[in-house]
Amino acid sequence: MHTAKFALVFIAACAISTGAMAQKIYKCGASYSQIPCPDGVALEASDARTNAQKSDADKSTKNQAKQGQALEKERLTDEARARAADQAQVKAQEKGKLADTKLAPKKKSKEPDLFTAKPGPAPKN
Repeated sequence: MHTAKFALVFIAACAISTGAMAQKIYKCGASYSQIPCPDGVALEASDARTNAQKSDADKSTKNQAKQGQALEKERLTDEARARAADQAQVKAQEKGKLADTKLAPKKKSKEPDLFTAKPGPAPKN
């Protein structure tokens, strides 16, 4: 959050301190370069907007950044609520399982550990 603001201020300070003058740009096929190339076309990269247009664009950018921050805050709040609801549901399910095991009937007699085979009754002739 603060990193983006810092970066924006830093970029603006660098642009102001260097003068941000228009430079020649060369279109070299499908790419652009500041260095002339064979068969390159020189393009002018000046900003033709008025000061009023620039300030309007800056205001719009700041407005959009505020809206984006508000939406991010809302999203984080919604995610936190959903996470809390999921955790509550898991705890409720775990409590339900514990209650089910407590309510289950207990065995009255203990099963033998080993099985022993015994012969059956003798057959009658």
